[in-house]
Amino acid sequence: MRGRDASEPPRVSIVIPSLDGHRGGCVPRLLASIERQTFQDFEVRLVVGVFPQGRAINQGRRESLGRVLVILDDDSELADAETLERLIATLDADERIGMAGASIVVPPGATPFQRRAAFQFPRLNTPVVDAVTDSDLACHGCCAFPMAVFDAVGGEREDLVRGLDPDLRVRLREAGYRVVLAPQCRIYHPMPDGWRALLRIYFRNGTGSAYARKFQPDAVYETHERLEAADFQPRTTLAWRMARYPFRLLGALAQGQWMRFGGYMAYAFGYAWGWLTAREIEIPPSSREAEDA
Repeated sequence: MRGRDASEPPRVSIVIPSLDGHRGGCVPRLLASIERQTFQDFEVRLVVGVFPQGRAINQGRRESLGRVLVILDDDSELADAETLERLIATLDADERIGMAGASIVVPPGATPFQRRAAFQFPRLNTPVVDAVTDSDLACHGCCAFPMAVFDAVGGEREDLVRGLDPDLRVRLREAGYRVVLAPQCRIYHPMPDGWRALLRIYFRNGTGSAYARKFQPDAVYETHERLEAADFQPRTTLAWRMARYPFRLLGALAQGQWMRFGGYMAYAFGYAWGWLTAREIEIPPSSREAEDA
């Protein structure tokens, strides 16, 4: 924490949820990229072994001392030394902003497969903006909130095993706050490298979506693939999503996007498998819930 008086509370608290605290070497790389930041008035809370992710984030928040909360995925990496500085400046510029996110870009060492995947899946390679832009592409990979705003909307839902991003974005917007991408703010996020990894991820995502639809239908929302969010409607019916799916498959084929087509197919099989086999997960009460009981 260079550049600040350690006797004073930090302005920013960085919370990193991680199941094992290492993530195959990703966590050390992330921490090194944090250490290189020009903005240094922060603390880091690495929350290890807490499930689901929403509970881990809330635990980190309860332990935090800052006035701004930054959440980072444990497999992300800050692409520039100014990433934190730009996130905080974006929040400071407009009190209506409840969530400021960073764009996801392809890392310099990405393989040809990863670069093609990024091109075919828009949410895995988001545009870098030059001005504050309202967008559904802001996500937990790297995002910042005024702590008071995060608390006011109730923090993260601790009962969700999938879908934290759209749930929190919806609640922030319903409370009257903007969800934006910060200008010239970038992170690296690992892409699936190879067909097996790609199909496994989308099968898993489909299974998770079926679980959410089956047991938590109130928290099922759309995710947008375009930059602008002005006309985006996060709530749609299951019938509409099912009717649209064949057209998405045909669109991927027509454009020769074989990775996208394969990902969609794996997602569909994962959804079917999850719907047939998913059983509701018993999530034990958190320490805060136990204290309130």
